Amino acid sequence: MEKIKATGFKKYLPNIATFTRLFGTFSLPFLVNFETNFFNFENVPWIWIIAYLFLVFTDSVDGILARKLHAESDFGAGIDALSDTALLVMGASTVFVKFVREGLSDFVFYLYIAALIFCAVNKLGMMLVSKICFGKPNMLHSYPQKAFAVGCYAGVAFWAFLRTVPAWSIVFLVLLNIYATIDEVAYCVRSKEYDVDFKGHGLQKYELRKK
Repeated sequence: MEKIKATGFKKYLPNIATFTRLFGTFSLPFLVNFETNFFNFENVPWIWIIAYLFLVFTDSVDGILARKLHAESDFGAGIDALSDTALLVMGASTVFVKFVREGLSDFVFYLYIAALIFCAVNKLGMMLVSKICFGKPNMLHSYPQKAFAVGCYAGVAFWAFLRTVPAWSIVFLVLLNIYATIDEVAYCVRSKEYDVDFKGHGLQKYELRKK
């Protein structure tokens, strides 16, 4: 059965959701200063929590819309990966600076910032690897990458409420990021064709490119 692609305004809905997340991330540092005399969670402004959860929600919405409307595109996939990285960087850095900075020594604080930069560079680096190997600056929706994204989203909220950053959580996310990166690099280098929905090594087979 032939897929009927969305037309008109509908075909732009996935990208609208993605761009909402991309630009919305830059509001997070400003919303931490929004304080009221009601409905704050352990000094975490409720408006910040709502905005953050909404932006996380759009990460699922744009993919669902793209598949339902058959409006997938290389451009959309690339912007999706970029917006995910932006949300990771802005969300985590806001928590580090505004919510937990006072409880961390300078060494630990800058170590965590370095870990954040390392993970962000890895994610952006995968777009470059994909571009070199397949001409598409995308990022796989593999289970390891999804697990890393979920871990980061949950971690940021967890750190904000806890008002500290347990070392084990940083170590776990960095190791998960390294594994997801190695898994994706191996796929890009070895696979004959690029499938953005590749599940990961050991979970899905793929055809090797000819030497």
